[in-house]
Amino acid sequence: MKKMKLTYGFLIAIMILTSCSSDDNNDNGTDGSIVGTWTGVSSSFNGQNSGVPDNSIVKFTSDNRTEFIYEGFGNNGQDISEFGDWSKSGNTLTITWDDADPGLETYILTVTELTENSLKWQTEISGEGTLKESFEK
Repeated sequence: MKKMKLTYGFLIAIMILTSCSSDDNNDNGTDGSIVGTWTGVSSSFNGQNSGVPDNSIVKFTSDNRTEFIYEGFGNNGQDISEFGDWSKSGNTLTITWDDADPGLETYILTVTELTENSLKWQTEISGEGTLKESFEK
């Protein structure tokens, strides 16, 4: 009986040890630094591929400023820039634009991946759907 209890205890201990993750870090790939210049890679709206994001270059500075560059969107094909302040809390990225139409001053994104070389986010556009964009350094 004692041998059976020891065997049973040993089996439980092995099951507990092998069921534990070897990575106790809860990092979901969104804790990297957003500071830097990011180039658009892909964009989708409601699951449909939209090509490269309109804001094909995005810059985030360490003083919490951002610039979204829309290449070739000007009347004569010049680049257009949009500036604002950014803050990040967990996986929520909030941008407050310097110049925006009333009601559009704040842009809230959910960061789904942030590593040294990859940035992915998504946002819900009210009444329209989900925009997902990816960038790389």
